[in-house]
Amino acid sequence: MGTRWRGMLAPLDTSTGDGRRFLSSGVTNRPLPLPLKWQRADESGHDNSVIIGSCETIHYGTVAEAVEAGWIDAKCIKPSKFASDLRAAWGEGRLFTEADPQKMPRLAEDIAEATLLLQNGVVGPSVDAGAAEMVIAKKGCDEALSDADLDELFWGDDAGEDVELEMLFVEYQIAAATLVGIPAFQECRPFELIHDDAVITAAVRKTGWDVMPIAERELEWDGPAAEKRVADNAGIGGESEEWDRYAQAFLYVDDAADAETQGAYGFQIVDIIDGTQRIVPRAVFAVAGALQGARGGTTIPEADQDQMKTVVSGIYARMAELFTDPTIQAPWDVEEASIIEVVTAAASTPTYDPAWFADPQLSMLTRLTVTDDGRVYGHIATHDVCHVGDHSVCVTAPVSATGYNSFHRYTPPGVPVPVGRITVGHGQFACTCNSCRGSNDDHACVKLSAGGAISHHDRLSTAAWVCAGEDSRLNAIWVSGVVNPSASVSDLAALHDGRVSGDWRPMGRDTELVEVLSLSRERPGFPLPRVRTLTGQAPVLTAAGVLRHAPGTVDTASPIDLDRLAELVVGKLATQMSATTVVPVPDTTTDDPADPGPDDDTDLVDDLIRVIDDEVTIGSGLVAAGLLDDVMGDR
Repeated sequence: MGTRWRGMLAPLDTSTGDGRRFLSSGVTNRPLPLPLKWQRADESGHDNSVIIGSCETIHYGTVAEAVEAGWIDAKCIKPSKFASDLRAAWGEGRLFTEADPQKMPRLAEDIAEATLLLQNGVVGPSVDAGAAEMVIAKKGCDEALSDADLDELFWGDDAGEDVELEMLFVEYQIAAATLVGIPAFQECRPFELIHDDAVITAAVRKTGWDVMPIAERELEWDGPAAEKRVADNAGIGGESEEWDRYAQAFLYVDDAADAETQGAYGFQIVDIIDGTQRIVPRAVFAVAGALQGARGGTTIPEADQDQMKTVVSGIYARMAELFTDPTIQAPWDVEEASIIEVVTAAASTPTYDPAWFADPQLSMLTRLTVTDDGRVYGHIATHDVCHVGDHSVCVTAPVSATGYNSFHRYTPPGVPVPVGRITVGHGQFACTCNSCRGSNDDHACVKLSAGGAISHHDRLSTAAWVCAGEDSRLNAIWVSGVVNPSASVSDLAALHDGRVSGDWRPMGRDTELVEVLSLSRERPGFPLPRVRTLTGQAPVLTAAGVLRHAPGTVDTASPIDLDRLAELVVGKLATQMSATTVVPVPDTTTDDPADPGPDDDTDLVDDLIRVIDDEVTIGSGLVAAGLLDDVMGDR
């Protein structure tokens, strides 16, 4: 059957926050079915919205009638917010979840994102107009104001009085419904998704658990005391109650209860420690036990239990990684392997030298290198070479403001420090978004957030665990670590090839490295040019400053004057790019006729051509696109 939906499309005879009202006697709809659309970003009207489903039925009636007839589930209607006699248009239909992600990736992605937002209650429906007739009326009044009435209001003896007016739609034809972040009617939040005859609600809190800190493993759990600390921290019982903050401590909220009462929440796993919300492992263990039937189990709906198990499994995985203990598994996830086998496997995990994850102290720019004993080191980008994706502005690889903490997210067994990863996809996860169409490698879409990019790399294989840092001597970014013991032969082959691409994403006010991708199908040394710039900054930057290496060796029979060649390149860059720092070009003019002057560039240009043809890295990075043509133009 796929996923169906039902919900309130628009309240009738009720004023919107932007001064509109639909007269219930004049609201109709076009012949069914109608489109159900989704708007990715806030824009004028419902511009750039896309169809993700259909609206197959529309009913008109009160809240009481809707509940009785099954147009909406009673637990979606909060008594404190909706009067039983409130009239509304109620819709029902389906999402096109049967779309094949391989054949229609954009539609599948839109539906998945819209579904997630619906489940978390942050989007709601708004109606699109077909034929419509509108008049100006006083707020709450069903009679239109005449021109004479308007003249009196604005120019008469009582002009200047605060009179609220609104656009009253006496005729309105519903042509479609669009899911938006800010519906015109704040009432349009009762919205349900139904999959295989089970209502999917937002009763289980699914987000936020992947970033909330985890307390010490052995910390005692005192539920009542923890609940009081959480309530005090959220100001419950005071003048400024933060119920959203209070709710962050619980896995579950009863949709049928008043959300502004403590009794609506259950399955608490958070305490306030040193003023910070932290997940308490022993509380998580207790919840897992209850879901398995301990202490009488739980009476919440089975569908909600299944969703909660998924969330709890994710928290178990975080704890296993944080405490470096693979035996930490949710009861329903435990494999058939015995505890002895698990402990034996853990005991056999190699222990690595901490020095392998420190600055490798490289004397020159070095492409990614893998040694016979499994060590990985090299540079992934430089800070003094412009990204080739945009010639209108010089964008260089960002310097981390946090010491690459955003990259160092993992603590694999045997690794003594938090590390990042180098992933490889072998071209099996080619980017499909518009910003990188035509790519044949595994980069994450530019439009994704940091979390989205990380999720993309989660699907790839981890080839190596590395630390990253700043090489101040070479003005570059180094990585150093070890190959992943579980990497496949093909993963290691891609890693040995030495071609990698960094992925930087906006995090707060800074742009941070979040992933490193080992390239498998791109041309050697050619960075994929995908960069989006805003006000001179690069909030998303991929494949910046990939280091090149020569497939052969440079002909040493006719040595190249690299110093003179570098001067020429610097001079051309200084005249072509709007840099904030002027790079001085040394004056190499001499009285020696055997020494070429600044205008005698023919041999140097030939050297430049020869260097580029042999794919030799000049200075600390790549030759900027178009530079060769400009140098040749001066010959």
